[in-house]
Formats: sequence, structure tokens, C-alpha cells
Amino acid sequence: MRWLIIIISTFLLTAQRGVAQCTTLGQSPQSAFPVCGTRALQQQQVPPCPGRVINVTGCATQTQYRDVNAFWYKFTCYQAGTLGFSITPADLNDDYDWQLFDVTGRNLNDVYTNANTQVGGNWSAIPGQTGASSAGTVQTACEGFQQPKWSRMPTLIAGHQYLLMISNFSLSQSGYSLSFQGGTANITDPLPGAFQKAAYHCLNNRISIKLNKRFQCSTLTPAGTEFEIVGGAAGVTAAQAISCSSGFDMDSVVLDLDRPLPPGNYTVRIRNGTDNNTLLDACDNPIAAGRDVSFSIPVPQFVPFNNIRAVTCRPDRIKVLLSSPVLCSSIAADGSDFQLSGTGPAVRIVSANTFCSGQLSDSIELVLSGTVYRDGNYRIDLVRGTDNNTMISECGVQTPLGHSVPYVTRDTVNASFAHRVRLDCVYDTIFLRHDGAHGVNDWKWSFEDGTSMTGPAPEKVYTVFGMKTVKLTVSNGVCTDEHTRQILLDNELKADFTVNTPVLCPLDMASFTNNSIGHIVSHAWDFGHGPASRLITPQPFRYPLASREQTYRVRLVVEDNLQCRDTIEHTLKTVPSCSVAVPTAFTPNNDGVNDFLYPINGYKTADLLFRVYSRNGQLVFETRHWLQKWDGRINGSPADVGTYAWVLEYTDTELGTRVFQKGVSTLLR
Repeated sequence: MRWLIIIISTFLLTAQRGVAQCTTLGQSPQSAFPVCGTRALQQQQVPPCPGRVINVTGCATQTQYRDVNAFWYKFTCYQAGTLGFSITPADLNDDYDWQLFDVTGRNLNDVYTNANTQVGGNWSAIPGQTGASSAGTVQTACEGFQQPKWSRMPTLIAGHQYLLMISNFSLSQSGYSLSFQGGTANITDPLPGAFQKAAYHCLNNRISIKLNKRFQCSTLTPAGTEFEIVGGAAGVTAAQAISCSSGFDMDSVVLDLDRPLPPGNYTVRIRNGTDNNTLLDACDNPIAAGRDVSFSIPVPQFVPFNNIRAVTCRPDRIKVLLSSPVLCSSIAADGSDFQLSGTGPAVRIVSANTFCSGQLSDSIELVLSGTVYRDGNYRIDLVRGTDNNTMISECGVQTPLGHSVPYVTRDTVNASFAHRVRLDCVYDTIFLRHDGAHGVNDWKWSFEDGTSMTGPAPEKVYTVFGMKTVKLTVSNGVCTDEHTRQILLDNELKADFTVNTPVLCPLDMASFTNNSIGHIVSHAWDFGHGPASRLITPQPFRYPLASREQTYRVRLVVEDNLQCRDTIEHTLKTVPSCSVAVPTAFTPNNDGVNDFLYPINGYKTADLLFRVYSRNGQLVFETRHWLQKWDGRINGSPADVGTYAWVLEYTDTELGTRVFQKGVSTLLR
């Protein structure tokens, strides 16, 4: 393999020590040096550059990693494999760091923010040679003297683009050499250099050439001596490389000619220039001398005036679209090259804006004297303006008179709508209507429940009442408008009440709180015992004492001003006693009588804890709810007949006091 040592010209490295700037080419991802695997690079000097923070994956976040005093290099992988390379400082006491990024399909600035771009790196504090080799043991070495100076060779993917950042942490400005060896990946472009296409531009007599890949800017002579027009119809006087002001390589060249070329067929051929080469790619591979590209120059034609961008709602300007560019200088700034007439609201053209690139514009914006809000039929005619011409093409051909473009404007629209509500007990209906004025032909109604309707007069039915939101969007095909309105369906009726307690102890009185909502005109209470009530909130009610539990159903029926009704029902229970007690004996024989041990009548208890112990102190049962009962079993087996101790504690919810009790009960069989 032939190795070439490329010296980076010192005129690119003009930054002086202590100047905190990163303006030298190669110091940013956007201006990276192109490299390949068949040559080594010698960087003679590293200009100062404070750099930007890079969040290195897997390294401590308290350490700030930066591309300080860095140069960036770019390359493409043409064959997948591993990448081996070495960085050898000119001063072996310098500490060089590096990081490799995969930037395929990404914004190049993602290297600073997106950890997914990172492929490998080495930030070891050990001075001297560094890089990636088979001796490396880590993919990325973090900062510190304990970190290895060599990293594992990263694996590259064919077709992916990569950036290599090399940073001089020592601030010495001494340079380094970069060479690639040891890996299996191929980063040398195998594509032979060639022309892709060429085109002639009448303006300034230039030929633009597109190349099939990127070539070094420095291999193009300013006089363009690498190019010739076959047959000598014209001579090349100068050459410009596109994008070389912000980087080191190019894929497009513009040639200046010494005379205009008449219509016909031509060929541009490449040869060795005065620098003894054609154009060289990143690996110094040339476009082969003698390669050529053909192009044709048609008979110059005028640019027709026949197309404008679709006119939008409320236009105050019109955009003219051209099939080919015209000379910016041929368009009068006052818009006098265009004349407006029509049957709609009176407006006129007051100015014309061009969007020039290299003295040419492919569109023209005509500014009107006012905004058009109503229907209108207009026509724009091309005329000779105050500059005494119409539009002139790049090749100097003037568009003849007689060209015109018609267009129409549409009324602005108003989405305000009318509505009417019909209230009912089960179904409420909102009748909606839009008048369709100003040519509206599209209606979209949207509701707060996520549904939508179309047409000018839909009907929306609700079974759940309350505040509703209606939004209407209308259009006449050009103009749109929307209007939102909230509509209250205020006939919601709901019967609701609460009882002071679900269980009534002897002498307790039941009291009721009415929580019903709606335009209620009557209440009907049925307590399940005794007389009913028509009051909004009935008086406290006492149920009769009984020797056993009794259940009563309490019902409330409400009626509103629409004669709609709603009903709710609750049950409550009366008990003969609320005195908490634990039986002194129980017989767990499943005869339905006294089969369990538990604290009876715990209706007014809270935070209860009930425990049962055997004679030897073993805990055999525990519960925190008074209705959970001991069935006389221990670990699923019947307990022995005998005496068992119990402990009970709870809060009396009526008095708010804590109660502690203990005793014994006898298990009998």
C-alpha cells in the first residue's frame, strides 16, 4: 500500500495562542477534513479553540468532556469491519483525546447532544500515542490516568458516514500525525471519479458541472486549467468550486468562458491542469484525464407568463410562478410590468418583489393596494413596465405581450350559528343551524364528547345533561372560519340523599340530608314505616324498637318543572342492642346456634382489634373487623374443649373514646 503524507497548509491555522475562537476550517463538524484509509495526515499545528461539551456515554457526568483544541475528520465506510488508527503527537508529552461518531442521516451538531451517535473514544489522561487497536480493552476510555490509552477498534457499518474528533488537551498547539492501519473496514472510496452532468447558463457565460462524488478543493486551479471545451468553441477563463469557503471538498464546479456559446451540442473534457493533476478525491485518486460530459444549448426561448400560486382567502398579494428564471433587473419594482383588472372589489398592483439568486428569480410576488374580502373575477396582464420591457429570460429573450392569467377570489365566511334547545326527561336535543352565507359548502360540527357532524343543520341528542361545547368550522373551498359556543342543558335532575347512620341502635333517630339537584318542584319521602313526608328535608325519624334486627327501605322521589321524576333508595337497619359484648361460651358444632366467638353488636366501633389465646398463651385467632368470627379451629383443625382468653380494644364512634376489654370464653362441643 502506498502511504502519502499530507501536510495541512499552515495558512489555514492562523489562530494564535490564547485566542478563544473556533473559526479555522476543520475545527467544527461542518468543516471536517475528508480522509481515507490510504494516506496518513500530518497536522503541523493545533490552533486554540475552547470547544463545546460532549456528553460521553458511560463516563462520569461531573467530568466535562469538550472538543477543546480539536480538529474533525469525516469519512464513509465502504466495507463493514473494524477501524484501526493511531494518533502520534509531535510532542509525546501531549495528551490527545478522540471520539468517533456515526452521523448517518443526522444533523452534524447531534454529536454534542445525542449519545446514540457515539461509536467509541478515548479520553485517558496518559500522554503520548493513542488510538484504536487490537490491544484495546475498552470501547470508550473515560478521563483519568487509570484509563488505558488505547481503545478497542470500533466496528463500522457499510454505507454509514462517520466523524472523528481529535482533541489536544495539553494546550501546547503542537501537532500530530493520523494514520489508519490494523482494521478490516474499508474507508477508501472505490468509485472512480467522473462527471455527472453539465449545463450552460447564458448569464455571465458559465457552465455548471456536477461531479459524481466529492473532490479536494485545493486540486482545482483558479483559472480552471483542468477543463476545456472540445473543438475550441470557447475558452475557460476561471473556475469556482462550490462550498469550498466552508470546507475542504466540493462536488460542483462553475466554469467562466471567454465568449458566449450559440445554440448547439458541446462537450467539456478534463485534463491535467497547471498543477499537473485533474481533480483528486480524498485519497488523491484523480478523475481520469480525457473524461468528458456533453450538454446542449437550445435556441433561447422566452419565459411564459401563465401560472400563479392558488389564491388564498383575503389575498393582499399574488405569487407568480415561472417555469424558468428571469433576470431580476427586468422586473420593475413598482409592479408596472403587470396590470390588474376585474369585476371584484377595486384593487391594483403597487409593487413587485423578486427572490433573486445570482441575478435570477423563478417567482415574483405582486403586492396589491388592499386586501380582497369578497368574490371577484380578476385578470393579470403582462405589459411593458416603467422599465420599458416585460420579463427577460436568462438568455435575454423578452416575453411578448398578450400573456395573461385569470384568477378568482372568494368571500370571507362567518361560522357564527343559531341554536335552539328542546329539554326532555331522558333526551335533550340541540337544534343547530348555519345560514350557509358567502358560498359556504362545507360544515364540520365538533362536540365536547368527541363526536362530530356535518351539514348546515344537524340535531345533537344528549342523555347526559349539563354544559355542552359546540364548535363549527365552515369553508367555501377557499376561506374558512370557526366559532365555538357553550350551551347549558340545565334540566339535570338527580335524586340523592344521605342517612346519618346505616344502623340505628335503640333510641337512635334517623336523620336525612337531601342532596338532590335540579329544578325540583316536589319531594316524596317514604321511610318504609309510618307516615310519608313532602318536605325538602324531613324531620328526624324514630323507628320502633324490636327484639331482632329489622331492615327498612327509605325512598325519595323528586319531580322537576318539566314533570320529570327521579328516584333513589337507601336501606337502614335497626338493631335491638349496640352494647359490645363477647360471649362467655360458644359451641362450634354447626347447628346454627352460638357457633362462633366474636364481639357482638360492634355497630359503633372503629379501629377494632380482637385476639383469642389458648391456655398456654398461643395466639389462635386475630381480627380487625367485628363481623370476622372465630370458628373454633386452629390451623384448620378443631380446637380442644376448654377455656380461651380474649382481648378486645376499639374506639366508640359515638363517644370518641378508646375501649379496652379482656375476658375468657369456654369452647364447648
